[in-house]
Amino acid sequence: MSSSPPGPPATPPPLSAHASVAAPQQTIPADDVVRSPLWARLGLALALALLLQAVVSAVVIHWLFFSDPQQHALRREMFRAMMQMQGIRPSPWRHLLLSPLTTTVLTALVVGAVTFPLMQHLTRRLQRLQLGVRALGDLDLGARVAVEGRDEVAALAAAFNQAAGRIETLVNSHKSLLAYTSHELRTPLARLRMALETLGQPQAGPTRDAALREARRNLAELDELIGTILLYSRLDASGPRVLHVREVDVLALAAEEASRENAEVQGDWVRLLGDERLLRHAIRNLLDNARKHAPNSPPELTVQNTPQGVRIRVCDRGPGVPAAEAERIFEPFVRLHGRGDGSGLGLPLVRRIARLHGGDVHYEPHPGGGACFVLDVASLNPASPQRA
Repeated sequence: MSSSPPGPPATPPPLSAHASVAAPQQTIPADDVVRSPLWARLGLALALALLLQAVVSAVVIHWLFFSDPQQHALRREMFRAMMQMQGIRPSPWRHLLLSPLTTTVLTALVVGAVTFPLMQHLTRRLQRLQLGVRALGDLDLGARVAVEGRDEVAALAAAFNQAAGRIETLVNSHKSLLAYTSHELRTPLARLRMALETLGQPQAGPTRDAALREARRNLAELDELIGTILLYSRLDASGPRVLHVREVDVLALAAEEASRENAEVQGDWVRLLGDERLLRHAIRNLLDNARKHAPNSPPELTVQNTPQGVRIRVCDRGPGVPAAEAERIFEPFVRLHGRGDGSGLGLPLVRRIARLHGGDVHYEPHPGGGACFVLDVASLNPASPQRA
């Protein structure tokens, strides 16, 4: 067999006339950006301002008193006569001290002595703020700066602390969410793997049907878990920006969700501005929670009009919640002991949705035994939604 000689190496196609190559962006270190300290620039600006004042004063005084030689000589004689009457002898030093240039220099020294400590104090605060920003950039999420005074620098420091706290909360929440997701997904995946192994073996019809039902149930559980995690993460990261505000008929919305659980709805006809999808999700989570803890009795759902908006109450005849856990159950990934059902994100997601709508959710014991979850939401302004 004969082989053809190797051809020339392939060259890349030439760039078209409209193609552009983006140059890599260079990051300039913070130390190179600050070419001169702030106090030096403020001092230079102050010196230039005083120098300009001296020049303008000299020009104005010269124009007023020395432009006419006769008037200048007359004023000089009157000044000497007044000095002699007071017993003061003429001296070049006194003339120098009374000159506009000398008074300007003395003013500059006094102003500089007063303002220089103030400028140093201001620049030290800005330097501490710079160190805090640099520490946050180096992934020190606990970096904070002291809020000193009540001026613009103090407001900037407070805004930095608020932003740093928000970033720390989001990062920690995402870390917890990642750890929780990796843990929670293992159980339905393991069950799904066992069901698939059963389906892969020659089995009788009932066994295959049971394995198929188990696989479908696990897939539905995975889909619900992933949807809940994604929604919680999106609400936690984006906040009010994810809201689609429109008019919502709350009683009709509650009736639609209650029909899935064969529950009856009572209450007032209420219309408000809010995100229909998120409100539906919140009501559905409360109804699902009631069904899980009281499967033998339908939940009770009432809608009540309030001055702020609407109150939605979902009650069940389950075991209830201990008083010590009444607030903990609204924290992410918290499940009561012995009640392993659920993702641990349903009630925290309801609270997040309520706060995005200017309200909140809380637990109340049912008078006849069981649990009641009270959801309060307010009507939003489509131009400026409430912040959680």
